[in-house]
Amino acid sequence: MTEAVAEADSEIGGSAERAQARGSQPSAVPNPRAERRDEATDEFELASRELRHELSAEQLLLGPEQEQISEVDRWHLIKQDLAEIDPEFITDLEQIAADARDEAAPLDADRIIASLKNLDIRYLVDENGGIVALWERHIVQVRAEGPDADILVLRARAYQTVPREWSERGYAAMNEWNRTRRFLKAYLGEPTESGALPVFGEIQVPVRPGITTALLEELIDCGTAISGTFVEWLEGELL
Repeated sequence: MTEAVAEADSEIGGSAERAQARGSQPSAVPNPRAERRDEATDEFELASRELRHELSAEQLLLGPEQEQISEVDRWHLIKQDLAEIDPEFITDLEQIAADARDEAAPLDADRIIASLKNLDIRYLVDENGGIVALWERHIVQVRAEGPDADILVLRARAYQTVPREWSERGYAAMNEWNRTRRFLKAYLGEPTESGALPVFGEIQVPVRPGITTALLEELIDCGTAISGTFVEWLEGELL
């Protein structure tokens, strides 16, 4: 049983595997990163053109039979040019790098949204400020809960429900998932008006001391990937 659990976890270890495990998001959900990506690309191309103007063609790219300038030499040339324009540039750059260290900070909605954008996960913000990512077979709500908003919660809900007459089978399936899988806690919710049982998968992590951006993104990345795997498993096991 231990080997089966380890194998299931290893399938979503890398970024490509996690993206595949999440499943496809509806195309109707707008991508909030698209506009920013275009702006960043334009800025990068403009900066690149300016640098190419300052350096000679021979420095940037020698003939096909000659060795190109090394990245180290290229950076030294760029620094020399920038230092002539602004003598304090390198010092300012070092200060920016020091200030940008990934230190633990309180959890909030803005940081959750920034992490979703960086992971290329499309999302919606509802009228109550809830952050929800939509997939073809399920949704995932990402939020800070608790009296002090210091609990990171990823709560997935499958679009499919369990018929009332299958309730025993449904509870057995939830127990099997919880017994053999890591991270995601599976459970059946309260009956809907039709009597069917909704299916949830949930991860809760206390972050009262604060959380780094890298860890926040890792938890969201891992949690959303496992949610997709969970829903796929349900279709073969139960639904």
